[in-house]
Amino acid sequence: MSQTSHSNSALQLYKFCPKCGGKFVHRGGNHLKCQSCDYSYFVNQAPTAGVIIFNSEGKVMMAKRKFEPKKGTWQSIGGFVGLDESLEEAAVREAKEELGVNIEIDNYLGSFPETYEFGGVAVPFLAIYFTAKIIDGNPKPNDDVAEIGYFTRDDLQKLDITYPALRELLLAKMS
Repeated sequence: MSQTSHSNSALQLYKFCPKCGGKFVHRGGNHLKCQSCDYSYFVNQAPTAGVIIFNSEGKVMMAKRKFEPKKGTWQSIGGFVGLDESLEEAAVREAKEELGVNIEIDNYLGSFPETYEFGGVAVPFLAIYFTAKIIDGNPKPNDDVAEIGYFTRDDLQKLDITYPALRELLLAKMS
């Protein structure tokens, strides 16, 4: 699905003004305007925080999804940023929830736009990745993780990864 398709489907999610309940009209780009009260609303991507962890052999940790959407595919540890969280706080929380470990964030790695499709609704998000190291605990699959594994650069090229842009980000980091 193209980025334009993602944007158009996201705009269709917003039909009514949160201020007065009037009907929205698309004004171009990500801009919606209320027909009743003239309120402007701009549809944006929801941020996610992803954690990329390498072991001492330089292999990257990946998590197999336990539930739909995309059950059984591999991705990084991570998830949506809460309303009162920073990206870094969300990354630390997700590592604790999904692996049972405490991490320390090393560096920003990169980002890409994507769509999370669930229940027939496509929600645009911005996947933001950090490299991190485990400072306490032994990683075990928890929450929505079925299993974890460590993979080489060659492994990644054959692995069923949830989002193709994540594969490209990791391959660039591991080259």
